[in-house]
Amino acid sequence: MKKLFLIFFLIIVSSIFAGNAQSSSKYDGAYTYTHFCKGDDASKFDGSQFIIKNGVISNDRGGGGRWIIKKEFKIDDEGKLKFKGVRKDRKYTVKGKLIIEGESITGKLSAKRHPKNSGGSFKKCEMVFKRVGNVPEKISFEDSREITEINILSKNTNDDITLLNDEGKDQKVRVELRNLESIANGLIIVVPSSTPNMEDELYYEKQVSEFKYATAIIYGAEPRYQKKFTGSYTSSMILYDAISTINKVSEKFGKPKEVVIMGSSTGSLAVFKSGWQDLRNKYPALNLITMGFMINAACPDQSDAKYNDNIQMYAINGKQDESTPPWTCKNLKNSSNNPNLHLLTYSGGHHFESAIYPPSKYDMNSMHALPTCSLNYKANLHQIIKRRDGSLEWDGEKKGYKKKQKKWFNKHCIDKGTLQGYEEYGAKNFWADVKAIIVDKKNVTSLKGYTN
Repeated sequence: MKKLFLIFFLIIVSSIFAGNAQSSSKYDGAYTYTHFCKGDDASKFDGSQFIIKNGVISNDRGGGGRWIIKKEFKIDDEGKLKFKGVRKDRKYTVKGKLIIEGESITGKLSAKRHPKNSGGSFKKCEMVFKRVGNVPEKISFEDSREITEINILSKNTNDDITLLNDEGKDQKVRVELRNLESIANGLIIVVPSSTPNMEDELYYEKQVSEFKYATAIIYGAEPRYQKKFTGSYTSSMILYDAISTINKVSEKFGKPKEVVIMGSSTGSLAVFKSGWQDLRNKYPALNLITMGFMINAACPDQSDAKYNDNIQMYAINGKQDESTPPWTCKNLKNSSNNPNLHLLTYSGGHHFESAIYPPSKYDMNSMHALPTCSLNYKANLHQIIKRRDGSLEWDGEKKGYKKKQKKWFNKHCIDKGTLQGYEEYGAKNFWADVKAIIVDKKNVTSLKGYTN
């Protein structure tokens, strides 16, 4: 009898612990978040989303790509969760509960932000989770092509002037090459935006993989977010990475007939700068670039920098995009004498072109700056940032480009809210136009997205 009781007792205890250890999938989905720590000036949101899949929490490392969760943390059937993560080299311990109310799932969580060093005390923080959609479907990037990985020696060129002067700390960057058998035809370089999450860039490469060009994907954000250094991943660093890639590929595999460069958001600004004549005079590798695709184009309103006549530049935007709006590119076109700058617009909002995103919807937490502030460049490549209401401006030539500029920009230019996500019709037309330009050499006026 005692033996039967013991067996029964062990079964009950085992089932209790098994129940506690199990995760619940009823909270699965994509969650935006904000967090505020005691002593901070404002709530923080880096553009990433937390993903709960099969009851396990992770972060997509989108936006600033700053949250790293290495272990498997589960959420139980009552919505209770606890996880540890790292954001901008600061460790956090987060715990709380998600609550289902009708179609909505939200949660107010408490967190501890631990000190950078072993000394000192932690800060108390609050986090707010909000479910905004289903778990994103993952696109498979597997194929049978050979991938050749190389390391380039780039530099942390914080701004355009340090780039022009070839200044900055050396930085090794990883590059993936495909279709090298077609290098003589040309090279298509895909540069990152500002995030180590490279799914967008992998998707872009896949769209152009049948064009009989060699391709290169530059993983330039990767080391910058893993190591401490003086600035974030800027468009000037992105362009220096591209220059180093062209040089290394030409040296190891032969000089391509031409180079096509494409990139989104911050990367699109680097693409635009690849046509500046002063930079082409400094870096001969840039003269191989004949076409640039500024996807989700972050256009300056005005650029007085001398532009090269041989590069065809395509500024691509979603018509309903409020993050990188098409009207800034229209301002650039009207303010500059550049007949080789072409405007292409398609149905959809921010990231309309990429199927790695869920269908378009308005995202209240998605950050933007261009509707609030304009970027402007002098003939000597110095930048002026202006509030669109005319109240303030930051002249980089007079005030510099380091931490004070970034702090000013974050305070006076950053706002939230935009239509964001994949729009199948617009994407289909856009990628058809890319093929028409690169492969078929069609005139710009015949393109589906052509805009006067």
